[in-house]
Formats: sequence, C-alpha cells, structure tokens
Amino acid sequence: MQASEPGDVEKTKLTEKLETCLWDRWEIEGHDLTLEQVIKNLEDKYEGLQVKDVLRGNAPIYFHAIMNAPGKETEKEKTLKAKIKELIGAMADEENYVDLTMTCSLKDDKEDKILEGVPPIRVYLTDQKAKQAL
Repeated sequence: MQASEPGDVEKTKLTEKLETCLWDRWEIEGHDLTLEQVIKNLEDKYEGLQVKDVLRGNAPIYFHAIMNAPGKETEKEKTLKAKIKELIGAMADEENYVDLTMTCSLKDDKEDKILEGVPPIRVYLTDQKAKQAL
C-alpha cells in the first residue's frame, strides 16, 4: 500500500478574476425571484459575465437568440418578468430549489463566444433563512 496526495482539480478561467472547477456550484438566494432578477443577480455577482441561455436539465427556459429576434419583444418581456417557480412549474412546498444551466459569454466579447466551465446555478425557491429558523 502506498499513500499519496491527490492532484489539484483542473480549473477553468472564465475572466481575469474568476476561475471555476468541476466541483463548483453557484447559488442564488431570494424569495419569489423573477428570471430577470436571477440573471441580474448572477451578472452582478460574477462581474464580466453575460447570461445568454437558461435551461433546466434539457428543457429550455430562455434562449437569447430566439428572444432577441424581431417580433419576440412581448414574449421576451413576459418570460423575464415571470417568477422562476412559474417557469419551471414548481410547487413551493415540494421543491426548495432548482438547479439551472446557464450559458454565458463575456460582456465585452465582440464574437459573443460561449464560455466553457460555467458551473450549475442553484436558485432557492423559498426563503432559506426563514426555513433554518424553524
């Protein structure tokens, strides 16, 4: 038998100040958040990123390219203003959170290249602090 130290986990550099790895998960807390609030929260917290698409598993919630097409302005506004619970059909008593996949690009990237290595995002559907107090 031989003891050994595991190697460092491989990291992906998203921006100059932001690195992620396979084990990362970003969390967003808040009660009754809209999709727009979730996107803004993520872009504010992880400066330099711009959210493009939002998926739950393989199910699309928001596609940037489709929603920015001519004639889709009303649908885009309605989707962004909708609460996450409504978009995923969650029951507050049954689900405390939802894990989303978001594709991101750099805000100042003229090519709008999708970044590899953006971790899953866990959005809490209930007030976690209130639940912990119980």
